[in-house]
Amino acid sequence: MNVNKLYDSYGRPLENLRISVTNECNYRCIFCHVEGHPSGAPSRPLPVKRHYMTLDEYAVVAEASKRLGINSFKLTGGEPLVRDDILDIVSVLKEYHPSSEISMTTNGYFLKELASELRSRGLERINISIHSLRRERYKFITGVDALDKVLEGLKAASEVSFSSIKINAVILKNVNEDEIWDLANLALKYGATLQLIELHPVGLGAIMFKKYFKPLDDIERELRKRSIKIMRRDLHNRPIYILDSGLKVEVVRPYNNPIFCAGCRRIRLLPEGFLSPCLNWRGPYINMIKEVRREHDFESKVIAAMKSIIKTNNMRKPYYMWPLKDPMLRIRRSDSLRIKFLPKKANLRNILNLKEL
Repeated sequence: MNVNKLYDSYGRPLENLRISVTNECNYRCIFCHVEGHPSGAPSRPLPVKRHYMTLDEYAVVAEASKRLGINSFKLTGGEPLVRDDILDIVSVLKEYHPSSEISMTTNGYFLKELASELRSRGLERINISIHSLRRERYKFITGVDALDKVLEGLKAASEVSFSSIKINAVILKNVNEDEIWDLANLALKYGATLQLIELHPVGLGAIMFKKYFKPLDDIERELRKRSIKIMRRDLHNRPIYILDSGLKVEVVRPYNNPIFCAGCRRIRLLPEGFLSPCLNWRGPYINMIKEVRREHDFESKVIAAMKSIIKTNNMRKPYYMWPLKDPMLRIRRSDSLRIKFLPKKANLRNILNLKEL
């Protein structure tokens, strides 16, 4: 089954598979969305559940992804490092899709012990969530008194050859919005990128959204003042501000943002083997694993997985779109950034081809 690179009906390519390997987590972050899982909140760490995907099934997914032009995997959870076969998952993905880029988002609790081995197995980029550098705030946000341990994990990650390290920080109103430059200094110290993230009203984040949502407009204005260069990442059209210190600050603003949705290049795979076209998706999932498990040989399983991925891609659409009542091409200028918008169902490939402007 030969298929060229996939695009959805809005012209957006499918290049990334975000793989949640577990719903379990050793943290209890107040805004957790468990990758859009219906549970809405993480469960406590347990042995790998029987109904979770196996290593052989991740091999099938890697091979199917390779044939469909998906070139990167992001491993998430829950907390991916609580899964006791996580190193083997990384190895299998790399074995069956050698040219793929494998990255991970982690709370960093187990990173000190695992950073070197993760890198040697094929993990190339790592995002470490550090939402505060003040112990009590960190504990309030995450439910765990582990800031020192996570900082040790960051240090360990900086000592192995990851191609990229990011410090993720969800900015919360009246909680940690005054720590942005402290976090920037931490990122600079370890050669990391600082990634500032707006709160998203999904999962537990929906419950406390009104109280803690902090728009990043003011922060972006300050970043522009301090920047010597502004770029745009293809994924979600995320702006990247390069400061005179050399620090890169990436800003993630998913809420009510058609620019963000226009640059989406991913679908999600849940630990039970269901595929979802979007974090905000509330319709039925595609039951990929059911189709894979009814087949008996590797090739047939790969074809079944490919069909499920194609079906999921056909369901993709921007969650936030420019109003239909405006049929005209709109252009928004933001200093060095210029991003074009088209109405619903227009071809957005020209958006995604914009680089630095």
